[in-house]
Amino acid sequence: MTPPDRPAAAPPVADGAGAAGAGAAGAGAVMPPARAAGGGLSRATVAVLAGNAGTLVLGTATGALAARTLGPTGRGELLTLQTWAGMLAMVLSLGVSQALVTDDGDDDGLLGPLLAHAGAVAAAGGALFAATAAGAVARRGDLHWDAVAVVGASCFAAATVVGSNAAGLAQRRGRMGGEFQLVRLVPAAATLGAFVLFAASGMRDPGHWMVALALTALLPPLGYHLIVLRPGKTLDARRTRDTGQHRTTGQHRTTGQHRTTGQHRTTGQHRTTGRAARGWQGPRRPRVGALLPRRAFVRCALGAYGTVVGAQLIYKLDMLLVATFRAADEVAFYGVALAFATACATICQATGMVVFSRLRSMVDPRARARTVRRTVLATLAIATAIAGPVALLTPSGIQVVYGADFAPAVATTRILVLAAIPQSVDYLLIHVLLGFRSARTVLAVQVPVALSTVLGLAVALHHGGLPGVAAVSGATYSASAAALYLACTRLLARAARQDEARQNEARRAGLVDLAGRAHPAIPVPRTATDPTGDPFPTQERR
Repeated sequence: MTPPDRPAAAPPVADGAGAAGAGAAGAGAVMPPARAAGGGLSRATVAVLAGNAGTLVLGTATGALAARTLGPTGRGELLTLQTWAGMLAMVLSLGVSQALVTDDGDDDGLLGPLLAHAGAVAAAGGALFAATAAGAVARRGDLHWDAVAVVGASCFAAATVVGSNAAGLAQRRGRMGGEFQLVRLVPAAATLGAFVLFAASGMRDPGHWMVALALTALLPPLGYHLIVLRPGKTLDARRTRDTGQHRTTGQHRTTGQHRTTGQHRTTGQHRTTGRAARGWQGPRRPRVGALLPRRAFVRCALGAYGTVVGAQLIYKLDMLLVATFRAADEVAFYGVALAFATACATICQATGMVVFSRLRSMVDPRARARTVRRTVLATLAIATAIAGPVALLTPSGIQVVYGADFAPAVATTRILVLAAIPQSVDYLLIHVLLGFRSARTVLAVQVPVALSTVLGLAVALHHGGLPGVAAVSGATYSASAAALYLACTRLLARAARQDEARQNEARRAGLVDLAGRAHPAIPVPRTATDPTGDPFPTQERR
């Protein structure tokens, strides 16, 4: 199963095939406001949490069905294909799904580049997996990949990218309550339906299961691309904008207010171009290089790429190395352990993200620091309360869900389930720092952690078994969470000092009173710099 709250949402698949914890998208998750005007959870938040639960249930059912039907060896072959395809898609994602959320440009001209991107990923996957099947990249006596498996893995790599971009498009359109859930739940339900048919018909070939998984994960988000970005629709949107109307769909695009600060989007006037004064001139001719996105979009994507890949690499590296260097049945056992751990982490992350969404409306650095500290402690308590009982009940849980053939995964599962406690904190702190526009701080922590993870996993794979690999992953999550918490604490402390210095300077100048309130005769500036941001922050998310 994949973490359902990841914005760069890979198709929901079985047993942690793309399990990452943080995504694309962990890096770009946009949570709706935590509370509505009446004080309860907003509809969008309820929809996101319900979507998380639905994707988690569907992914668990899909993984259990595949495991019971294919057995450890066949499940391991399928999981190896999924893992390699998912990692290839992550590396070639190029930050596009994050850019879809953060870029403020037009939707016109996006369909061609997005489809070309998916096609390039499929072509790269075809070359890689064909070479692997021929023995040019890896010689595995327990893996038997034919042309069907190669096609399925290549299509699944493209499906991962298309699904991630579809989730980004839904967030770009502000449709967290409906479209965002559909692009995640429909592929998951279709995959489960296809697997049920295969199990009922007695199909045992992992390659055919891979093709079914790829097609059910690819077609729904691809159709969403074609519906949302069809030329006629983007043309109408551009015509509306160029005639001096707001760029909306009948309502304001996000919260019912203007998209930025309550003012018009640019200078207080309607956002128009030079053509608006001349009136609508008809559709523009296709531009040269229609398969390439705008330069601003490319810069936005490349700026987010490092953080997105770094966040996912730390969570996926153990599964990749196990799938590469271990036997197929051991891959299946580690996938079961990762599925239990991902379920625990997903519940904790969804709970914490609702609380952390309040940070976006906080201005006082001290209030931010208090919220971060309290929520980290609350997340630790919630994760411990969930992971502890799951670890104790792991033997019976594996037997009930996956069957007695997967009993060797018990020890590894317990370690990874307990590792979900620091992983939940790590995931949330990444979102906090990205919300403060401190992507460079996150990257500065992730690079040394990723390097140490590679070394630790290499030693564990060479000298130990799967429990050793799981222990290294748990240590990695703990080190990353501790480093991010220290970085976040320093960042907020520096912001508090700068805020206090500005207030003292304003008092000396007579601009504010002793309580820090602006003098009634002096207007307050309408904009202010964010002291928690990087010198060159990435563009703020919607």
